[in-house]
Amino acid sequence: MGERPLDLRYTLSTFRRHRRLLAGAALAGAAIGACLVLLRPPLYASTSLILLPSAVTASGEVEPREVETEIRIATSDAVLGPAAASLRPPMEVTTLSRHVTVEAPTPDVLEIVAEADTPARAQALSRAVTDAEVAYVSGSTGSLSNAQRSALTAREAELDQSLAAVRDEIAKAADRRRGGTSADDAADATVLAQLTAQEGTLVLQIDQVKDRLAGIEPGASARVIQQASPAKRPAIIASFVWTTLLGAVLVAALVTAVLAVFIARDRRLRYRDDLADALGRPVIAAVESRAARSAAGWSGLLAGHSADPTEAWAFRQALHQLTEHASPALPGHHEVRGSQTRRPMLVAVVSLSGDPRGLAVGPQLACYAASTGLRTRLVPAQGDETSAPLWAACAGVEDEAEVRPGLRVDSRLRPRTDADLTVVLVVTDPGEPSVPDLPDEALVVLAVSSGSATAEELARVAVTADDAGLRIPGMIVADPDILDRTTGRLLRPERTQQLSLPTHLTGVPGRLPAPAARRRQG
Repeated sequence: MGERPLDLRYTLSTFRRHRRLLAGAALAGAAIGACLVLLRPPLYASTSLILLPSAVTASGEVEPREVETEIRIATSDAVLGPAAASLRPPMEVTTLSRHVTVEAPTPDVLEIVAEADTPARAQALSRAVTDAEVAYVSGSTGSLSNAQRSALTAREAELDQSLAAVRDEIAKAADRRRGGTSADDAADATVLAQLTAQEGTLVLQIDQVKDRLAGIEPGASARVIQQASPAKRPAIIASFVWTTLLGAVLVAALVTAVLAVFIARDRRLRYRDDLADALGRPVIAAVESRAARSAAGWSGLLAGHSADPTEAWAFRQALHQLTEHASPALPGHHEVRGSQTRRPMLVAVVSLSGDPRGLAVGPQLACYAASTGLRTRLVPAQGDETSAPLWAACAGVEDEAEVRPGLRVDSRLRPRTDADLTVVLVVTDPGEPSVPDLPDEALVVLAVSSGSATAEELARVAVTADDAGLRIPGMIVADPDILDRTTGRLLRPERTQQLSLPTHLTGVPGRLPAPAARRRQG
């Protein structure tokens, strides 16, 4: 099944129809948020700050610090394990990890935040983790300084041995010069100069090692620059309001997203122009339905329903249009003018199964016609399970008895009656539509409510009626959508010939008749 193109007005219309669902979803989300705050109120939080020592390499340079590594160390078992064991009562390491958060505001500072249900417990957790981190960093830094000192001390001893050997060679070379020949004296002078230079280099290296040994801080360690702060928590009222609003927004947004997907996949027609285009016939009336749920409710509608002025005018126009499509008057029948039909008519009001609002159109039309003085008969010809209450109400009326002045109910369609208007009720399955045997002069009016049928279903019903040789002059729409600004009285080819008015403040463009239409009206 294809998806409907995005239509903002149609989407807003769908949201309006489901406004109770959206309101309920928002209330449910607010209730969930309120329950979360009441069941799990905000925890108290205590904060500590630790200054990490500088890391010095073997060459005496400051080593860049890996912030993520320091955070991972502070939240590892090496730190949290001793901290959990030092608490009274002790905690599990996994439990403590859920209550502690470590961040690094700067590369050299760690911020430890501990949360608990009481202020004292929050401070105790923060203090324990802080002490464990300081102890870990101090131990690691001390071990590193001792290793460096040992390496430098060994290097110093090695250089001292080399210096002593060089000095022995210098003494030997000096002795050979004092007792040797002139040729030997020149060679010894060269060797002596080389050894003297080597001696100077060794002395310089020994001095550098001694300076580095003197610069090492054997006690370098982390320092606490802020002890565990007094524990605080967010205001309970602010948390309650914020969580309640957040829950309402999130749940309402989720339901809205689901409705948006439903809207995109919903192929049912809701605007009168769309319904008219799908059937290929204009909308001759749009009324508000008075559907009942029980046989007693239908009986009350047939006996006492009175159309308001809007409904009466809609049905009046519909009868006038149907009169124009009716067959010539039969011999012996008089014409009726004014609000009455000009000749006897047989109108089959066809509604779809599962559409109680469309089903109510036929009885309402019969009630209005009777109220205008027309002799009207209502014939329930073809129904289904959804129309059973109406059929039961009709079956409870005695033959030839009037349910109200001018309105009779017949159990079957009679070939000859004294009725000015016969309304035949037909309920058909939109998947496999069918119509009963009706006289050739019968007019078929399709009664559907907004959003009850797809274009495919309407087309199947129209094809079935056409195969039966019946004429469909138009359709009646029950309960048109409140955002529907269309009329359905003009089909698409006719609408394309209309000129658009400037957009109103409502955002709905109006229409001007084309020149040819204006000439016809004149």
